[in-house]
Amino acid sequence: MIKEYRFVIINSSLLFVIATILEMTLHECAHFIAAWQLHAANLSLHHNYVNYGDENLTTSKRIIIASAGPFISLLIGIAFQFICSRMQPRNLFFLFNLYMSVFGYIGFFGYLMIAPMFAGGDTGFVMRATGFPMWCIILIAIAGGFILYLLMKSLTKYFVEMGSEELIINPDQRKKFIHALMQYPLYIGIIITTVLNLPVPVLLSLIAPVFSPFTLMWSYGDALIKPYTSQHFNKNFKQLNSFSPMLIFVLFVVIAVNRYLVHGIYA
Repeated sequence: MIKEYRFVIINSSLLFVIATILEMTLHECAHFIAAWQLHAANLSLHHNYVNYGDENLTTSKRIIIASAGPFISLLIGIAFQFICSRMQPRNLFFLFNLYMSVFGYIGFFGYLMIAPMFAGGDTGFVMRATGFPMWCIILIAIAGGFILYLLMKSLTKYFVEMGSEELIINPDQRKKFIHALMQYPLYIGIIITTVLNLPVPVLLSLIAPVFSPFTLMWSYGDALIKPYTSQHFNKNFKQLNSFSPMLIFVLFVVIAVNRYLVHGIYA
């Protein structure tokens, strides 16, 4: 199976990494721009965090800065899901849009889910700074997890539609294809993105790249067996299961930017 769909695994893994790192960078850029607009001192943008001095900032300004990242992630999730709903070709660009939507939603609802445990995180800080009681924070976290579950289920059909009509209809072939498209890239992508998150300011920062992508598996059973219509399917499956120099180039650019940001951009 690995040999039969080896380029499906490779291409999906590359798009997983590209979308994850791009979404994370945009998330941090939102924090950076908000902090810059609010005249935060000693401001710098890094690969997975923004550093600034908050001694000259009011609590309201700190809330705005902390909220900016998750807000942009939510917009990314919504925008790219909308693109997927309107896009007809099920090609590599479609799969990129799909991964961007997935990780955009994770970048918002994932932060809601961990808010009760991490007071220093984006949403954890915002909720405590605005006076939310712990029982309310826990309820919001549960609701965020449930909404993310529903969103993952709504996006699952698009992964299935990356297969040819024959693959969608044939149960055995479909299972092999979904393993190649979703499961193996999940493991490969987590390893690569975790490495690209290094160095981290605190070890707990690795929780997100290591564990949050597993939300993709919440609806994995649907991808394997749910009888989705084959009205939309990949009419050029060969592209998905072929070597793509363009993806290699894009990955190189993304990694280069990621490594450059390790040293920081200072405002």
